[in-house]
Amino acid sequence: MLLALRDADSDPADFPSDAFMDEPDPATYRQARLSPNWRQWHKAIQSEIDGILQPDRADPVTAFPPGSTVLPSKFVFKLKKLTDGSLDKFKARCTTRGDMDRTFYEEAETFAPTPQLTTFRLLLALCLKHRLMPYHYDVSQAFLQALIPEDERYYVRFPKGYIHPKGYVGAYMKKALYGHRTSGRLWSETAHRFMTDRYPTLSRSTYDECLYIGWIDTQLFIVLIYVDDFIVACADELSRARFHTDIMSTFQATYSGVLNQFLQLRVDVQTETLPTGESYPTRIELSHERSITDLCAKFSIDTDKQPPRSPMTEGLSLPIPSPDTIDRSIETPLRSLIYSLLWLARTVRPDIYYHVTYLAQFCHQPTVEALTAAKRILHYAYSTRDYTLAMAIDSAAPQLTAFCDSDHAGDTATRNSVSGYCLYFHGMLIDWWSKKQKSCTALHSTEAEYVAMSEACTSALAIYNTLTEFFPSDELITINVDNSAVQTLVTQRALSSKLKHIAVRYHAVRNWCQGPLRKFTPVWIPTDDNQSDIFTKALPITKHGVPIIDKFTARLLDIKDRRVKLVEKLRAAEAQQLHAQQQQLQQQQRQDEIVLASLQRQNLIG
Repeated sequence: MLLALRDADSDPADFPSDAFMDEPDPATYRQARLSPNWRQWHKAIQSEIDGILQPDRADPVTAFPPGSTVLPSKFVFKLKKLTDGSLDKFKARCTTRGDMDRTFYEEAETFAPTPQLTTFRLLLALCLKHRLMPYHYDVSQAFLQALIPEDERYYVRFPKGYIHPKGYVGAYMKKALYGHRTSGRLWSETAHRFMTDRYPTLSRSTYDECLYIGWIDTQLFIVLIYVDDFIVACADELSRARFHTDIMSTFQATYSGVLNQFLQLRVDVQTETLPTGESYPTRIELSHERSITDLCAKFSIDTDKQPPRSPMTEGLSLPIPSPDTIDRSIETPLRSLIYSLLWLARTVRPDIYYHVTYLAQFCHQPTVEALTAAKRILHYAYSTRDYTLAMAIDSAAPQLTAFCDSDHAGDTATRNSVSGYCLYFHGMLIDWWSKKQKSCTALHSTEAEYVAMSEACTSALAIYNTLTEFFPSDELITINVDNSAVQTLVTQRALSSKLKHIAVRYHAVRNWCQGPLRKFTPVWIPTDDNQSDIFTKALPITKHGVPIIDKFTARLLDIKDRRVKLVEKLRAAEAQQLHAQQQQLQQQQRQDEIVLASLQRQNLIG
């Protein structure tokens, strides 16, 4: 809904109180004043400035001292929505240009850890295994709760156009402000001090510094910190209540209850209740349905058209861009679409991971063909937006099971092979990737599979080390490969002369599959059972009457109501294929009988 633009000096009370959800987020303070949502933006701005000017965070100033370094700032506006598309809140974040602070440009430490998405999925898997309930806390204005050392403090000028009611033009910052190069590090150190001071029995993971695991009164307790989000997993309500009291008394935080939204992901936790009244999760589903719908609207995807049955045409190979085919006018939309699809593929949609990473190589040389292929992937994702990454514990499955595969010389432009990998924790998919083997050009398929297996073992070993750091186990990782020659190469003592030219780092897989450092058990499986095949190439829609795309996707994701139809379709296709094989066998037997009878008659006549 569009309204006539009002004068920038209009009072906020003159604007409607209802929010206009279809209005784009303002890029500047002036655009916010001209927005139909100015009443809400004004409240968000005042809340942000009031939070900055708290006595323990900053000292307001009416004029800056002569010769002092003053950093400019701006408002970043965002209308935040819930996973169902409803309004959450209007957010106005005041950020500074920290790169202009030359005092700390060279020597200041700026690294701030953030957890990997694999760690987040591992946390959910541990909740299912140990019957822990995940809870969500959000720290408000987190960076503004991190103290700045006295020798690193700075002045900040309020955003252009903003006039404070008391005439303040800026502030002298005592605590970190968003946008400064050191703010992330300062907040990370503050959060770590909170965890170590309040919970000394929890240990910080060596492999992911944002993960804390330990025991409180014999009860397992896990905390994952993602910037200002705290995900707490525990089975004891008393432990959660204690953490609630501690974090609320230390920071200004919001408690969201059981985890239901994280990084725009919809998290559906299905639970069961014990006779004692305590609940525990039995199944967790992750989805991105609203984000996919918003992307389709942003990139003008006609969702009424017949959707494609696969993310990419089988065997698609786009030509190498030339000066005549490169179109710089579509570079920005192509990059935006590819990056958005990469986020979907890395979080909850492994079925489109290979296809998106293949198109990502055209971001710096955009072509119309690449943009068309990317929109096809988005259209496919929309038609399958109800697919979810479902996690449920399978006690019979090994602790860690990996699948690896390769497509020899799969990149037709460079003739590099493509590696694919996925990892399961007790039957729950927690990690996957697809990437080209850039460091070498495999001379044959066995070499490509060998390199892929080495890369897969490296990734799986990182998860294994994270687990055994807190939960010691001697159980080996099962790694499945569909090349029997590779299975032999990694377990035999002597190194084949045909593999001596491969980079030394890939031969570490031999030490991991044999000897005192053994961590893996290689297992040969048929190609049709290798779930990582979908990460190496664009699979056909059907093969011998069996829907290949749906078959592999159903192994990775929960396709909801379509699963029943798919199972029926697969069974019908397999029954039809079995019937055809039986008919062919019977026909062959009849032909053999005819030939045998003919030979017998010839012998009698002779």
